Amino acid sequence: MAAANSGEMVLHLPTFLDFLAEKLGLDMHHAYFWDVELKYCVPLIMSFLVGCTLVLFSMYATRRMEKIPRGAQAFVELVVEGAYNFLHDMLGKHTARYLPFFCTLFFFILAMNLWGLIPLMESPTHYMNTTLSMAIVVFVMYNFEGLRIKKLGYFKHFFEPIFLAPLMFPLHVIGEFVRPASLSIRLYGNLTGEGLTLAVLVFLTPWIFGNIPVPLHLFMVLLALLFSTIQATIFTMLSSVYLSLAIEEHEEGH
Repeated sequence: MAAANSGEMVLHLPTFLDFLAEKLGLDMHHAYFWDVELKYCVPLIMSFLVGCTLVLFSMYATRRMEKIPRGAQAFVELVVEGAYNFLHDMLGKHTARYLPFFCTLFFFILAMNLWGLIPLMESPTHYMNTTLSMAIVVFVMYNFEGLRIKKLGYFKHFFEPIFLAPLMFPLHVIGEFVRPASLSIRLYGNLTGEGLTLAVLVFLTPWIFGNIPVPLHLFMVLLALLFSTIQATIFTMLSSVYLSLAIEEHEEGH
């Protein structure tokens, strides 16, 4: 695979930031911005670009709302309705309250997963700090909502069953902290493996007559569309399950 000037192996395709740094005479692995290596700024910049793209699309789709939706508005309403039906099975009467959060989470992750398929871009989810930060947001959110709804009764499940409380309490605490770790590692591992495979296939692409490339990675791109959607769905689904467990009400007949 391509090697950097320092001899370090590059495990991803070059982005426009790499070319920009080269034009400016900078080394992404040894240059600093506010005491932070430039290479660690890549996921922040890519995430910002993804967020701006989603915001601009949302503004475009809702710029002229009509009673009979067409075009982008119809697509957005169809997706939101599908998301509501999907989340309702887990959140029940609370679905409307949390729908904006989980829709934003799903589309942000999906867009970041697919961002690396755009030439000269890279998926922010190829970096652990991106996936872990989203998992921490979910962790704080569902614990906060559990406390808001159940008050101090939220901590009851840490001691169940009560006769095994001394044993179960540390296990429940460990289990709570395993959740964000598993969410982040699952997403990071799958997207990193996908990106590495694409990079390898691109670097192995043969050429006909020296100027016609044979796109060996085309099939992997099609699979990446599927895998990226699946991973975004799994992350969102598990997050909604964690929230439903945190706010569930033990009503009669429930």
